[in-house]
Amino acid sequence: MNTTNFLLGTTSILIVVAFAFSFGGFNEGRDSQASKDELAKLTDAIEQLAAENRALERNYARTNRPNNPATSVSTTAPPAGLPVAPGPATSNPDSESLGKIKELEDKNRALEEKALALEEENDRANEERRQITIEQNMAAKKVQMAMDMGTVKSANKEQAIVIYEPSANAPSFQPSRILAIRRNTGIIGTIVIERLDASGQYIATMRPHGYSPDGYPDIQPGDTVIVDPNG
Repeated sequence: MNTTNFLLGTTSILIVVAFAFSFGGFNEGRDSQASKDELAKLTDAIEQLAAENRALERNYARTNRPNNPATSVSTTAPPAGLPVAPGPATSNPDSESLGKIKELEDKNRALEEKALALEEENDRANEERRQITIEQNMAAKKVQMAMDMGTVKSANKEQAIVIYEPSANAPSFQPSRILAIRRNTGIIGTIVIERLDASGQYIATMRPHGYSPDGYPDIQPGDTVIVDPNG
């Protein structure tokens, strides 16, 4: 079986298929029994030719299959053993190398001393901050625990006058005594008791620069009068 026969078989099928479709396209007598019989014959012929074509394809594929090349046998000789690398050569360092080593050791020692000094300085700074925090906490505690002497009723910053009502536990009238004004947990200023008015309220004057470097403290009604914890 050659290529020509293979192509002829394929062409025959195409011709028969084309003829069958053309036959099916006739309008006259398409539904007659004779037409149906003829179409059945053509269908059988197409199937037979298709089977022959498949056989031709298989035969053509077998006859034209390339031969597998024989596996060549390697005749390469095995590699020779690798040479052993020689060990590192040893020699005594010269004076220049010794000098560089000494220089590096000195620099390293200087860096270690500097790092130690920085660490000690950092420890001192941390200790100072810790002491400041302790002192601030103690001062805030003293302000919080200071004795309540009364409540501010009115204040006039221009005249530096404060009027406050003494608390029930406050001691008796003590003219010229210095008291502090507390707001929340801090002291905003100090006052000096001047006199006791007819209504039982105390009249006091603001002390400048006590806790307000820019002038008299901004005392407001509702602030608490306490014993000065720093007095």
